[in-house]
Amino acid sequence: MTTKVEISRDELLGKEFETSNCGKCFIIDYKGYHNVTVMFYEPFCIVRCHMSQLRSGALNNPMYPTYCGKGCIGVGKYNSKKDKLAYKAWTGVLTRTLNSNWKNVNPCYENVGVCEEWLCFQNFAEWCYHQKSFNFKDEKGKNYHLDKDILVKGNKTYSPETCVFVPIRVNNLFVKNNKKRGDLPVGVHYNSKVGKLIALISDENGKRKHLGCFNSPDEAFLAYKYAKEKRIKEVAEKWKDLIDCRAYEALMNYEVEITD
Repeated sequence: MTTKVEISRDELLGKEFETSNCGKCFIIDYKGYHNVTVMFYEPFCIVRCHMSQLRSGALNNPMYPTYCGKGCIGVGKYNSKKDKLAYKAWTGVLTRTLNSNWKNVNPCYENVGVCEEWLCFQNFAEWCYHQKSFNFKDEKGKNYHLDKDILVKGNKTYSPETCVFVPIRVNNLFVKNNKKRGDLPVGVHYNSKVGKLIALISDENGKRKHLGCFNSPDEAFLAYKYAKEKRIKEVAEKWKDLIDCRAYEALMNYEVEITD
């Protein structure tokens, strides 16, 4: 059995250690084997730890950008184990905005970014716990999704001012298949069997509803626009008491445009 060898405080003050993943740090205070205070050089951070963590190199700097090269856990009360739901949402945001491989597979996120504040998990988690619908589940027991462009249409940046948690059904209202529809307006498709333009809208269960055949893209789009805005308002009323009031207002005032 090995025993811990106590070293004098004077011997350890200023002693430098190399960590496995976060660079160098040095001891600035020593009150015993299990009570050591160190300072990291870059990014600057002061951390309390055990001597065993220093000797093994296992000590982490919470300010070091370990996620996607930019995201850090930060110093504070939130962590990945205790705050799993917030952590999952945070890593999801960073993946969609900073992971180039993910963006290559999902090109619609090519120009989507995240605000500087949310690069630190502490800030993101603090925001989450102040949201009405964080931790809410839908009728199927699924957690609400974090949406970035209901409050601000066309928004490209995840931030406290532009994001809100909503049920999956609400989030799916705005899913578009730009690749499949080609150059036609949203909600409009060409039916080669009848040689006509048709307008389609998805119902609550994702099943497509036929809105009619039309001679021009504009006519087909107007039919879709009327049905889609009506559908969005119906969903907003259904979830009114279970979503953020900002989301409800945005849904009630949402306008479908031909450029969507």
